Amino acid sequence: MRLGLDVGGTKCAAVVGTAEGEVIERVQWPSAADRGPDSMIDRLVRAARGFMDRHAGVASVGVSIGGPLDAEAGVIHAPPNLPGWDAIPLRARLTDALGLPVRVMHDAAACALAEARWGVGRGLDQPVTLAFLTCGTGMGAGLVLRGEAWVGAGGRSPELGHVRLTDGPDDPEAFGKRGCVEAWCAGAGLPGVAAAAAPARWGPGGTQPAPAGPALSALAAAGDADALATLALHARMTGRTAAILGDLLVPGAIVLGSLAPRLGERWIGQVRAAFAAEVLPAVADRCRVVPAALGDRLQDLAALAAAG
Repeated sequence: MRLGLDVGGTKCAAVVGTAEGEVIERVQWPSAADRGPDSMIDRLVRAARGFMDRHAGVASVGVSIGGPLDAEAGVIHAPPNLPGWDAIPLRARLTDALGLPVRVMHDAAACALAEARWGVGRGLDQPVTLAFLTCGTGMGAGLVLRGEAWVGAGGRSPELGHVRLTDGPDDPEAFGKRGCVEAWCAGAGLPGVAAAAAPARWGPGGTQPAPAGPALSALAAAGDADALATLALHARMTGRTAAILGDLLVPGAIVLGSLAPRLGERWIGQVRAAFAAEVLPAVADRCRVVPAALGDRLQDLAALAAAG
């Protein structure tokens, strides 16, 4: 039996389940991140102890949480959505409180591992190599290389969002870096992409403020040409990003996260087309670009996967 903790800036969840990815019980609550790490950790411990009281045989704990973090030491280094979490030794605190082995993973890596074990990876050559693109409010990557979640030096996860794709003076910006993956491909970057796609309407000095995700999707659904062009540009940049990973790692699959179901089949098809146009043909023959297979279960199963 395993216990998983999913820690986010908006909500937290705890699950207990099996090594085969079956969730037996789940509880969720608002993060109340403004109260700081001590309050949040106390709530995580209470939820975990409740599960341990109700389910015999819980042997390990996994934590899926946003970075930056040192996954090897289990120390959290000031994620933007968790105020006050600066050099917080989360693994040590949970281990002391629960008396169980704890593994802390970047949420993108945990999602990649869950998809490798119980989702897209089931249809791939074993041991699985795949990349998971969060495609959410931010844009990160989790990697599973030959069945193992990968972390870099100092336990750090890859920061794909920081990679520069373009360097035009009017390109969208994130991390203080124009033209980076985060600016072009994250959900939060869609207004900047809209400004680049339709500058006369949505750019600096344009006739209207640039729309964010839901408004942009509604315009596209109504056939607005500028909104459709914005999503096409966003998909093209996402496909180019996938191609970088494809050529570098030659994975069996590149898995697209949250935006894929929200933006739909047209967007997914445009991502695939851009990927195929950029990546080496031999890689395109071996690597599928697909939405996450685990759907609404992904965050829960990512926390379970982190447990071992």
